[in-house]
Amino acid sequence: MRRRDLSRGVRRFATTRSRGSAGVRRAGRAGRRRALVLVMLVALYPLLVGFGDSPEGRNRRGNRLYREGRFDEALTEYRGAQVLAPELAALAFNAGNALFRKGELPDAIREYGNAALSDDDLVSSSALYNAGNAFLQAGQIDTAVEAFKGALKLNPDDQDAKHNLEVALELLEQQEQEQQDQDQQQDEDQQEQDEQNQDQQEQDEQDQQQDEDEQEGEDQQEQDEQDQQQDQDQQEQDEQNQDQQEQDEQDQAMSQEEAERLLDAIEAAEEELQAELRASRAGKREKVDKDW
Repeated sequence: MRRRDLSRGVRRFATTRSRGSAGVRRAGRAGRRRALVLVMLVALYPLLVGFGDSPEGRNRRGNRLYREGRFDEALTEYRGAQVLAPELAALAFNAGNALFRKGELPDAIREYGNAALSDDDLVSSSALYNAGNAFLQAGQIDTAVEAFKGALKLNPDDQDAKHNLEVALELLEQQEQEQQDQDQQQDEDQQEQDEQNQDQQEQDEQDQQQDEDEQEGEDQQEQDEQDQQQDQDQQEQDEQNQDQQEQDEQDQAMSQEEAERLLDAIEAAEEELQAELRASRAGKREKVDKDW
């Protein structure tokens, strides 16, 4: 696509067409024809109601204030005229221009939408053209494209609409390309982040496994030390039990010897006693025998 002079395009769609009973004139024969049409739309009212606070009178004052750059006051006059003649699309068109200049784009677009409902194709196409400019100002490029297409459908000879449509299409293509680049960059960033997360997860798992292995090693070492201590304790206990058993056996052996010695002593004492008894009885018999 051949590049357009965007500065020219911006300058054109940044300037709305202000056509009312005495609207701001756009250079060119088509602009004068359209201005004449809108003048005629409002010009019939003075014949019926006069010029004071008539729609035509207030519209004139609004156009004069608009040309002087006094957009707030111009809008007040247009609003007053709309109260008197709400059916006039030209008043909505002019109010939209004042709102556009004030930067109140949503309200301007709403007024252009009302004006676009006119049965006059020139009024409708001009309203759609200015609505396209407002959408561009608001960054709604795709909607601006549709507005310019609608203006050209009603007025195929509108060179300004053709130019702005081409600029809007270039901007839309640029926007879509930037969105694609942004989406691609986001996908790449997400993929990189996923890889980093995966690497981090693997590292965490390795660290966790290492910690578990180290803990297991420490637990095993502690268990081995406990087992070793238990073995030592058991060995000491066995040695103590063996010593106790030997001591018991020694004690038991000594008790047997003592019992045997005691029995021997008892037996010896008994023998000695028996001997004494026998000796005593023998002595008594000898003495008796002598007495006889």
